[in-house]
Amino acid sequence: MSLLRTLRIGVLARALEEILQVPSQAFGYPLLQPKGLSREAREGLVKVCPSGAFFEEEGIFSLDLARCVGCGRCALVYPEAVGEMKTLEVAVVRREDLVQRVDLAAQAFLDPGPPPPPRPELRLPTLAFREVSAGDTGLADSEIALLGNPFNDMARFGFQVVASPRHGDALLVTGPVSRNMAQALERTYQAMPEPKGVVAVGNEAIAGGVFAESPEVWAGVDRVVPVDVYVPGDPPRPGAILHGLLLLTGRVVQRLVGGVVR
Repeated sequence: MSLLRTLRIGVLARALEEILQVPSQAFGYPLLQPKGLSREAREGLVKVCPSGAFFEEEGIFSLDLARCVGCGRCALVYPEAVGEMKTLEVAVVRREDLVQRVDLAAQAFLDPGPPPPPRPELRLPTLAFREVSAGDTGLADSEIALLGNPFNDMARFGFQVVASPRHGDALLVTGPVSRNMAQALERTYQAMPEPKGVVAVGNEAIAGGVFAESPEVWAGVDRVVPVDVYVPGDPPRPGAILHGLLLLTGRVVQRLVGGVVR
């Protein structure tokens, strides 16, 4: 039986395929439409985005999903240039796979090549993780907490929270890593036994989010400790985080390559 058909535990738990879908009433992740990227649309997207997720250089127009706050303004104002991805299978093992890059001359996405596989030593049937809030707003932390509710029920996939890093297989880190938390994060990582993995949860943890330009943050977990999986979102939904854990343990394949679900 495939993982997507995992048995439900209790009457409230949702099937994995349902958890990994963006609700119909919510905006998904933005998706560039290469043939709709006129000069007017490109200039407009750069101006309309509140978080600077769009940028252009040397004939390449890009959208960084790790900067997107999910407001949907781009798709609303320029529907011919931006669509949406209605899936939460967006966790990646390679940071550059969160960036959509369009060759304007060819009107096509650039393909960065196949991503590396997750580390084989982390292919574990069960995974105990310790969460570290490294200076975030608390939004990503609340989404992680929802993994344990009856709807998501992460325990049926073998995931559990532990109180000490000495008992953990992985760290789930939120926040841009404030300077006064950097040493604590590093010491927590060092306290974990091998093999150990790190998941950067949310845009703040990946690229700093709204705090990126502040001199008081490191603007990315991977500047302090090595990161195995990146989960974009501001904040990411529980399904996206669950997909990141499944990717870390090698039970699903990465679907987002070059910022596009393939």
